[in-house]
This record gives sequence, structure tokens and C-alpha cells, in this order.
Amino acid sequence: MTGRVDNRLKELDITLPKPVTPVANYVPFVVSGNLVFVSGQVTLGPNGLEYVGQVGKDFDVEQGKAAARLCALNVIA
Repeated sequence: MTGRVDNRLKELDITLPKPVTPVANYVPFVVSGNLVFVSGQVTLGPNGLEYVGQVGKDFDVEQGKAAARLCALNVIA
């Protein structure tokens, strides 16, 4: 499975960020039925914390999508 994921990321020209060391003790995820609830993910990019604020107030929808994408890439990493 790992090889398929790596190949797909390469096809999509996606480079995963370096995983961040947790800054506190927390449960990183909880599985409930067929759902996974993830915690502790922020918009940490190569230049530090990005997209601090609220969509609709500080950012538009496209920037909100970019922030969500960055969080998802951090989860995958």
C-alpha cells in the first residue's frame, strides 16, 4: 500500500512536509465506526504557521481550501 500512495503523490506532484513533533500530549485521532476524528493539526507550512484566522473574515474560500489542503498534507506526513 505504501508504494501505491508514494507513487500517487509523485503523480500529483505533491511533496509531503517534514512531520512536526507534537507540542503537547493529546490523542492524535479517535476512530468511531467508519469515521476518524483527527486533532492537533494546524496550517504549519515551510515558513511556519500559515492561514491564522477565519474563512470569510480573514481569508476567502480559496485560501480556506489551501489551508485545509495544508492541514491534510500534515496529517498524511
